[in-house]
Amino acid sequence: MRITNKIMQNNSLYNINNNKITEDQLNTMMSTGKKLTRPSDDPVIAIRALRLRSNVTQLSQYYEKNAKDAESWLNVTADALSTITAVLTDSVKQATKGSRMDLTLDDLDTIVTQMDALAKEYYSTGNVDYAGRYVFTGYRTDTALTFDKTTTADYTDINDEFNASIISDSKRILGKYKLDSATVLDKTEADAVLENSIVERTVGRIRLSYDNLNYIEPNNANGITNEAMLKYRENLVQPATSSVSSTTDVINVTFKTVDGVTRTATIPINDDGQYKITNEEDGVSYTATTELDGSYMVTVRDISGNIMGKIPVSKDGVMGDLDPTLSIQSGDTSIETKQVSTLTYTDDSNKTVSMRLPLLPAIGQTYEIELDKEGFVATVNSDGTYTVRNTRNTQNTDGSYSNEVINVTANGSVNSSYKETTIAITSEDDNIIYATSKEADIDAAYEKLHNGEVMAVLNAATGEILLNDKLKDKLSTLPDLINAKSIDVVYDKKEWVSGDIRPENLFNCTYTDANGKNILYNRGSAGHDIAYDVGFAQSVVVNTTASEVFTTSVKRDVQDLSKMLSELKQIDGTIKTLKEKLGVATSDEQKSVINSEIDSARKAYNFLRNEMQKEFEHKISSNQKSLDVANIAVTNNGTRSKRLDLINQRLMNQTTTFKTLQSENEDIDLAETATQLTTAQVTYEASLMATGKISQSSLINFI
Repeated sequence: MRITNKIMQNNSLYNINNNKITEDQLNTMMSTGKKLTRPSDDPVIAIRALRLRSNVTQLSQYYEKNAKDAESWLNVTADALSTITAVLTDSVKQATKGSRMDLTLDDLDTIVTQMDALAKEYYSTGNVDYAGRYVFTGYRTDTALTFDKTTTADYTDINDEFNASIISDSKRILGKYKLDSATVLDKTEADAVLENSIVERTVGRIRLSYDNLNYIEPNNANGITNEAMLKYRENLVQPATSSVSSTTDVINVTFKTVDGVTRTATIPINDDGQYKITNEEDGVSYTATTELDGSYMVTVRDISGNIMGKIPVSKDGVMGDLDPTLSIQSGDTSIETKQVSTLTYTDDSNKTVSMRLPLLPAIGQTYEIELDKEGFVATVNSDGTYTVRNTRNTQNTDGSYSNEVINVTANGSVNSSYKETTIAITSEDDNIIYATSKEADIDAAYEKLHNGEVMAVLNAATGEILLNDKLKDKLSTLPDLINAKSIDVVYDKKEWVSGDIRPENLFNCTYTDANGKNILYNRGSAGHDIAYDVGFAQSVVVNTTASEVFTTSVKRDVQDLSKMLSELKQIDGTIKTLKEKLGVATSDEQKSVINSEIDSARKAYNFLRNEMQKEFEHKISSNQKSLDVANIAVTNNGTRSKRLDLINQRLMNQTTTFKTLQSENEDIDLAETATQLTTAQVTYEASLMATGKISQSSLINFI
């Protein structure tokens, strides 16, 4: 091959350019510290860099943000729990001190005052927040644990749940109210309150979470009827089981009425419309039937049963033409398949009962499904769980009624099942004690319970369900249920004071706002767990809910003691006044009457003093239980913190590892690159010199 000078010059210029490009690339690498500036520089390194950068970004989010935020939340919770345990420990010490019999009324007053202050601190600590979010109120992070002032808020159907261990005694001294030092000098011996007329009555008691309930004494003018429900639960003969092995088609409907209201529902398809969906808030119901041509018809009715509209749906789920004479203006439909859970249990007659529960979605509001088994209704709760109830009540000989209840999780498995017996406590039966009730009426209620004339009485003023001996024995021996409490009392309350726990933080209840709209709280069995993603497929629950820490019993214990101390002071004052009047009495009859009433008052005082000593002993146990609950919460929070520490350590190691890999993949070795740059510069300069010499030579040099 013939090589000319031109070829040599061109090759030299080409190599010079390549050397210049190499030097430029190395210069860029030295200035940026990176191996490449664009993906085309090295596609393999570029692809690996994208993956490593994505991993490092995720790890940085987990380690530097999520984990730090979760750690802060847990630390705030730990500090609050530490305060709570310290407060409860002090409260136990005060209750122990108060259980001594040698204390004066002033000593007892001091102890009760200190316990009241501790109780206020206990509930105040529950309002602690992290970054403006309350840490003990579950998903409702914008709502405080307690009311901050005296207020009126209409809560109905508060479901106050207990286990059998809550059953205690309520003791009352009958006839104590008759001791009146103001009129004693006007009494004859026949009118004197004799010692044998002061008797003690003991009945069973369920102390509710609140006092001062929303019940007004009825009269001919106001026409009020009051009612509270006492429910107790027992195991079924054979607990309910579930099997999710079939499916059903459902129609999803969203429509707007002529009055501008938008509604959403999911209706299972059935040939004869056996499944009926009813919205609990407004009473609107839906059924879906199969037409002769295979299409479907959704019928919408209002709370009175009047047809609001009919929505034709094709086999493919497309909505047909609406009837313009009805209330539905526009809408949209679709068809999808949902799983069905088959529930089975054995009832009291040893019959196997089975029904199919379509697993319909939660839509942000509670609604009911009439199931394929007659009499059974499932409530779809706002949290996605289900409550199945047999609405065909079994009437019992004592006036109560029973039915079966199955609580189902969102995935169709059974959470709990039981037979529930309901006792209605109504004003029509004269079984409610009010704040305005007379002392004689309260004495009469205790006497009726003592004699077994009534099963239960609600004391709305003090927040107690009083029980006769038979019912007390029944409830106190109820077995603990799996995932459910064995006793439930349903009542209303409207007046609240500072420090009262908001019912929605502990109970299933209904709140009616200023506009008359009902808001349903805690329908269902799902928890309020706030979890942070702190790793690949890893999360940590950071919140401790109010039900895991707080109980209303701390405040109620102080109220019990304050009430007893007030009665003691009153009797003590009566005794002192009677003694003073004994000194100025002029007749033997007056002295005899006063001495009789002093003896009766001393008997009442001794009763009360002994009961207060026992009550303090009970408060030791009660406060210790609250402390045990708080300690469990401390342990759980500590366990989460420890797990988070381990995850943090692993995240730190992973972050270091991936950043090292990222650096090795993207970053240059400065020493090596500097050497390469020097070499490239020398090579470039050498190529220039060589090309210059070649360019100087021509054919004339050899002629």
